[in-house]
Amino acid sequence: MQARLLLGPAGSGKTFRCLAEIRAALAAEPDGPPLLFIAPKQATYQLERQLLADPSLPGYTRLQILSFERLARFVFTRLGQAPPRMLNERGRVMVLRGLLARKRNQLKLFRASARLTGFAQHLSDVLRELQRQQMTPESLAELAERDGVPEGLASKLQDLAMLLRDYENWLRERKLEDAERLLDVAVKALQTPQTALELGGIWVDGFAEFSPQELNLLGEICTHVSRVTVALCIDHEPKGKISWLSHWSVIRQTYQECRKRLADIPGCTVATEVLPRRADHSRFSVARPLQHLEERWAVPEKFAGELNSSVRVASCENPETEVTLAAREILRFVRAGGRYREITVLARRLDGYHSFVANIFKRYEIPFFLDRREVVSHHPLAELTRNAMRTVAYGWDRDDWFAALRRD
Repeated sequence: MQARLLLGPAGSGKTFRCLAEIRAALAAEPDGPPLLFIAPKQATYQLERQLLADPSLPGYTRLQILSFERLARFVFTRLGQAPPRMLNERGRVMVLRGLLARKRNQLKLFRASARLTGFAQHLSDVLRELQRQQMTPESLAELAERDGVPEGLASKLQDLAMLLRDYENWLRERKLEDAERLLDVAVKALQTPQTALELGGIWVDGFAEFSPQELNLLGEICTHVSRVTVALCIDHEPKGKISWLSHWSVIRQTYQECRKRLADIPGCTVATEVLPRRADHSRFSVARPLQHLEERWAVPEKFAGELNSSVRVASCENPETEVTLAAREILRFVRAGGRYREITVLARRLDGYHSFVANIFKRYEIPFFLDRREVVSHHPLAELTRNAMRTVAYGWDRDDWFAALRRD
């Protein structure tokens, strides 16, 4: 098997190269073993449109553009196996709530918190991350017993180990799997003797890092293919150690882990190709300020110059002030002849911003779409149903009755 790590800075043509190779493979052999393009879930539709934008490719049936979750389901389909019965997020919270009620007196650190509203949801989030990092109850208990671990942290780890063990036992008794372990189950299916999975090629693009689950699934499925390309956004081949404070520390670690995992595959040769930064062929060739920013991203002191009229950095006291500034800039742009549809507001995480965006943008009468899942428990229909049932169940209590009437 031949594995290639395709490196290059932003806009250097990594995605373009992957799509060009896929088009060539489809044109040379429209029918054949499946081709896989693995990308983040939110990018799959965009990649399909980019691929079909070329008139030389009117359509295809051989290619699958998948996220890692859909890749796991693709594995079960190709192997002719039914996916395991999965317990989703809501079900996990309900089970954990029951476990907390039964195990509360055995908890060391979480005993007082077990009854708090929303604690089961926070516990579910923690267990999800532990499962993605492939942490087991045994490994958590081992960490808690290490020398030098503070007493509070040790108690926390022991509580998490007990709850995770009880949760896994509950699933095992009912022959269920947690939805977060779908990738692990797919890896076990691929490791089954006599597994026959024929693939024509794999391309991976759009990831800055892989979880241990994703890296294991990628490494296992690569044993069934003759060529693999993994594109990473870094402008040189990493060598030696680097400070974790560096802009490139995460992607360098991803490169090293990915290269090691591919090199561990028997008979696999790993090659590295670096795409140069070419101003005339870059994605930013028509946007010089963005090109200037990308070239000097790791050296902030060199941002000055032509960016003064294009990029402005504003320091705000809190998220509310940031969103207010963004709203005023949007109105200034629109009043100068721009359109709302030409504007995108980006945030690293929406958790601390979504309520401010919703309230302030409505106040400024800015039409917007917020790319975030909303909790259904506060939907007007859910509130109406809940309070209507409480009204009947608790003898037409005034608060329940008026809460039902106030719904939209």
